[in-house]
Amino acid sequence: MTGPDLVARDPRRNSPPDADSRRGWRRIFEGSKGAGIIAAAVLLLVAFPFVVPQPQFWVVSIAIRSLWLGVVALSLIWLARNTGMLSLGQMTFFAVAGYTVGVLTTQNDVPYVVSIPAGILLATAVGAVVALIAVRTQGVYFLMLTLAVSQLLYFLVLNAATLTRGYQGISNITRPEPFGLSLDNRNVFYFLALAIAAGAFALCWYVSRTPFGLALRGIRDSPERMRALGYNVYLYRMLAFTFAAFIAAVSGALAFFYHGGITPGAIDLLRSIDVLIVSVLGGINSLWGAFAGALGLTMLQNFAQAGWIPMRRVTLTGVVFVVVLLFFRGGIVDLPRQLREYGRTGRRAWNGWRGRDLGGDRPASGRDGDGTRPERVAVGSKLSPPGRSGPQIDDGTRSTRTGER
Repeated sequence: MTGPDLVARDPRRNSPPDADSRRGWRRIFEGSKGAGIIAAAVLLLVAFPFVVPQPQFWVVSIAIRSLWLGVVALSLIWLARNTGMLSLGQMTFFAVAGYTVGVLTTQNDVPYVVSIPAGILLATAVGAVVALIAVRTQGVYFLMLTLAVSQLLYFLVLNAATLTRGYQGISNITRPEPFGLSLDNRNVFYFLALAIAAGAFALCWYVSRTPFGLALRGIRDSPERMRALGYNVYLYRMLAFTFAAFIAAVSGALAFFYHGGITPGAIDLLRSIDVLIVSVLGGINSLWGAFAGALGLTMLQNFAQAGWIPMRRVTLTGVVFVVVLLFFRGGIVDLPRQLREYGRTGRRAWNGWRGRDLGGDRPASGRDGDGTRPERVAVGSKLSPPGRSGPQIDDGTRSTRTGER
């Protein structure tokens, strides 16, 4: 299962680069209706922590987790959408950032204003090093190489117990208080996570529209042609992978404070698969799909754990993933269009079935439209030309030569 296989075929892919996203954004921003939709969405997000019942569950367990998980998936979707490279190593950079912040803060008393940028920069640098090797491969080899790097870091974390505290991980941290606001307050943390998610989304969207992003999509579609035009394909892919690592690292720093620490479980195989599921579930062809998929998976896992099927949460997640791959490859963000398409297909099939049941265009009586029975023509007979009536039977007296009888 490689990157091109998971990125759903879109008929708009033959249009000019990013033309589909430009049309989508024009539909949103142009006109009073689009402005109303944006205003309503912003109002809903701002009012959400104040109006929902059980805010500890909906704000902390659902909303905030969906935001930081969505940022990780955003890094994967951006990379796959612009380069065609599907990575299972985004949690590597997520964990490097988290562990760096934790080690610097808890063991070296480094202030957060230094440790957070240091963690993000170190994770980005690790992404650049991994990119030196990874972007030379393609397809399933790239997928497996990024997964191998993730698992390598997992075992390094377990063995470097003096720094990472092994299986116990880093915990019991003191959350910072930016601008005098404590992150222990769930509403403050929610708005911080919302701002970071919005900033990451805006940055990914902007980079996709720059000449750099356009060149990446050209390399994705035809690397040989772009190489012939003078583009350094290897360098562009390496920079794209490094940028995706940076986005994942930002999420890692945010999640470190969300959990109050970090453990090796943050980079085990299931977490890497969760990011892939989020991307496909939301829609791997759309940046919005990162947050739609994160919200969908978070709600699915929380409600399953709460009482639906608590012992089969992973099984349920796998079933949903398979259903989306088979029937809804556009994900949640493309669900309305896919349902309309299935509806049109169903109506055509129903109309075709009814037509066959009624005998097609011919009436069930076997008569022509004027009520008369159709003439029967003998085998071997020829229909009469215009102006003559009745079939003309060839009795063998006509010669094939012109003019002979």
